[in-house]
Amino acid sequence: MSPLAIRLFYANLVAQSGIILTGAIVRLTGSGLGCPTWPQCAPGSFTPTASQAEGFHKWIEFGNRLLTFVLAAIAIAVVIYGIRKFRHHRMLLTLSIVPLAGTIFQAGLGGITVLTALNPYTVMAHFLISIILVALAIALIWKAQNPEPTKPLSQLPATGHYLIQTMVGVGLLVIILGTITTGTGPHSGDSEATRFNLDLRTMSSLHADAVWLFMGLVVGSLVLIRVLKIKTSLSVNLNLVLVLSLVQAFVGYAQWFSGLPWALVAVHVGLAVLLWIFLVRTLLSTRSSKLEVN
Repeated sequence: MSPLAIRLFYANLVAQSGIILTGAIVRLTGSGLGCPTWPQCAPGSFTPTASQAEGFHKWIEFGNRLLTFVLAAIAIAVVIYGIRKFRHHRMLLTLSIVPLAGTIFQAGLGGITVLTALNPYTVMAHFLISIILVALAIALIWKAQNPEPTKPLSQLPATGHYLIQTMVGVGLLVIILGTITTGTGPHSGDSEATRFNLDLRTMSSLHADAVWLFMGLVVGSLVLIRVLKIKTSLSVNLNLVLVLSLVQAFVGYAQWFSGLPWALVAVHVGLAVLLWIFLVRTLLSTRSSKLEVN
């Protein structure tokens, strides 16, 4: 893969990840309706107006909308590169088109979210689709580096592959439960926004239980590759997953016992995205690839 492609595809990954964090900040600061309409920010204006009652919230929400154009510009560049370089490689061409298609879809869903006054189901869908787009951005980088067909890592037995696949699946479940928990709690984007009609303590407990299950699977996976003496990118990524999981667990409990301050919740979201990146990389590294470290 050329240096240009590397920079472009990593820029896409950073942008897809960054928009999740900025979107979370919009929600956590109660700025979800800072621009109360869509596609305009205020009736008759695409930019915030001095007469708006939303105060600083309008600038936070408007700033997040502007970042969508940055994301779209990078996505367009990825499509152009993909059409030029991957015309004869269907998988890479498809993965190159996904960022732009996803950005367009997310823009429309974002508009629906605003027009429905931050319905928690659309807010949740908005977040989870971004998580999927992050995973596909990582897949694009990996596949571009490994365009030839790959096979399961021979050093890892079938049970090991199932264990890691289960770990990644439970990791995704943790993210989903965390999203529902947030939609149940005080940070749903606006003080008047509808929330899930669930008990916050119960949802937090379910989320925490899933985290402990996930941690057990991470430790089990690490023990397995240590016993098998596997020294590839799989071991590197799994070690990073363990470190990030421990930090994330600490932040999670700290935010709960400190009353869910929005800044700490934002750190929790950022760590969740970073952890998800390395989870996807871990899954991909169970395939034979040039990323292996001997």
